[in-house]
Amino acid sequence: MHFSKYTTIRFNSKKMNNGLLISILFLSLILTGCFGDKAEKIIEHTDNALSITLSHDGQYVLIARSQGFVELIDTSSNKVISQWQHEDSPKAGVIASDFSKNSDFIVTAEQGTMALFSLKENKILYFWSLDDIRDIKLSSDGEYALVSSRDKSGKYPLYRIVYFHLRTGGIKYGFYHDDIVTSVALSEDGRYALSGSDDGKARLWDLISGELIHTWPHVAKVSKVQLSPDGQYAMTNSASGGIFIWNTKTGKLIRRLNKIRATLASAVFSPDSKTIATGYSREEIILWDIKTGEKLQTWRPKRRYVWQSSLANVTTMAFKTELYNKKKILLSETSRGILQFWALPKK
Repeated sequence: MHFSKYTTIRFNSKKMNNGLLISILFLSLILTGCFGDKAEKIIEHTDNALSITLSHDGQYVLIARSQGFVELIDTSSNKVISQWQHEDSPKAGVIASDFSKNSDFIVTAEQGTMALFSLKENKILYFWSLDDIRDIKLSSDGEYALVSSRDKSGKYPLYRIVYFHLRTGGIKYGFYHDDIVTSVALSEDGRYALSGSDDGKARLWDLISGELIHTWPHVAKVSKVQLSPDGQYAMTNSASGGIFIWNTKTGKLIRRLNKIRATLASAVFSPDSKTIATGYSREEIILWDIKTGEKLQTWRPKRRYVWQSSLANVTTMAFKTELYNKKKILLSETSRGILQFWALPKK
């Protein structure tokens, strides 16, 4: 039997029990593709990307293809602006990337290499090797990269993050954990670095002095970290503990944002640092008020295929700096390549 969005299901409700009736109604919703809230705009990209990253202003999206190259796409026109790759190898692939604040520079990382790309010059400027890269962030000016890596020298603990000068190849600082560092973040003003590790700790570092400022223990592995644009807040997430918002100066917990039984896949603070959007592995986005902990809005991104067996992660998000149709916008893209524009609630 073939169903389409125009299929009408006819039945005699008198001959069916309530459970069966509910099942049929639910099935009809699935088959008609009733997933997700109304978005201002929807764009479909490849559904087999290794990684996807939106620029901080929402102007660009960088999609890493499984063939080893990346595509830089303008989110307004959906046109490919540029394309590059680290090496001529079908096995290579970019697993993490980030933009400078003005998007002039883009850093891309494979497991053993990283490259700094200039958008103005349309070429890779610098290329470096590091062992076992897990995550990478680029400073606002494009000068430094914060990289989760491994130290194979044997002189120090194995798991580290390095604050790496991309033009000279020099390591300004090396910060260490007792297990794999899964996520890193940089403050917009270049003052703070934040790291989250499988050792159950998140650590805030001072990039002026190189000193450890705060350590925040968690009951499980720390999977995601983020810093607010003004440097006032640090966000950390553990698998079983929820989402925590910390004061970077005092180290005190400000707010705990709970989303039960859902894995956090991405998070982004608003430009004014008053709200945070969290994206989940169950195709859901929540916008939170940081001071009150209130849910301001919930969205459910579109599925590419209504019959797909697994849900898509909300891989990346960004607050668009320019108005779209006279509205403030949050952009999101799922791991299945669905880019959507969401209108933010009016204050």
